[in-house]
Amino acid sequence: NSQLQSRLLCMPGEIRNIIYHYSLTTDLPITDPTTGEPCHTTTKSLHHGIPPLGTALLQTCRLIYYEADIRQLYTRNTFRFTSVTHMHRFLVLLPHEHGRIIEDLEVDIRDINETHPGVSRDWTQYLSWSEGIWAKKLGSLKDDAPAMKVLRLNFEAWPKVSMSRRHLWDILRRLLSNINGLEKVVVVGSTKGMPMAKREPWSPVHFVGSDDVWSDDLVELMSATVGQPDEDKLIRWTRSNGAISLEVVSKVRLRKRNRLWVGKSTAEKSDGSWPENGS
Repeated sequence: NSQLQSRLLCMPGEIRNIIYHYSLTTDLPITDPTTGEPCHTTTKSLHHGIPPLGTALLQTCRLIYYEADIRQLYTRNTFRFTSVTHMHRFLVLLPHEHGRIIEDLEVDIRDINETHPGVSRDWTQYLSWSEGIWAKKLGSLKDDAPAMKVLRLNFEAWPKVSMSRRHLWDILRRLLSNINGLEKVVVVGSTKGMPMAKREPWSPVHFVGSDDVWSDDLVELMSATVGQPDEDKLIRWTRSNGAISLEVVSKVRLRKRNRLWVGKSTAEKSDGSWPENGS
């Protein structure tokens, strides 16, 4: 069809922008994506998964391609990775103008185990907040994704991870220990049943399966990665479908995005369990 016959192009610009936004963004993570480059096609992950997106809209005509703001595909979506190799290759093989604006990245630890300690070691090294020539040679998340504002650590698979609870907690602690300057950090865990519902949302039991671990406070570790030490921050959690998401977010980010948190208070329910959502 010609552009004059397109119902989309006959709509007001504000409506078209809303359609472009919903076509290019999703609430689900984009898992182990590839760039489509020849050197990338042979390294597709077993966990590779792309949720439904309307990117085909960009191929309908030249005007739509140039009118739609493709940057939101990279700034408004969460990119989840199960290995340093997949994250690093994706970020460095993307066109420079796209890879340098990605803001929201997730580390999924499902493939970590004691038999292959290199996986956790690679993540710890990659997340070290270093720069310079060695960071470029060895790989550094800060160097690969300089615009990152949100980091998510997904430990939802902890019940299936073949590793001692203390060792897994040490990995979580080390992943958080060398990061700073974020706007939001999120740790995702697995929680089921009334006994776990009665535990504090920041208890290590939700994220590594035990609270008999080191004495480090999870909230303090997370808070140290966000903003400045004296900056106002909000701690909040959501619990849904057996998963719990604990986050520390700067209030500057909330104001910038015009979002208010309307979760329940921290008071426990009459049965001793904590609210599904709270702050």
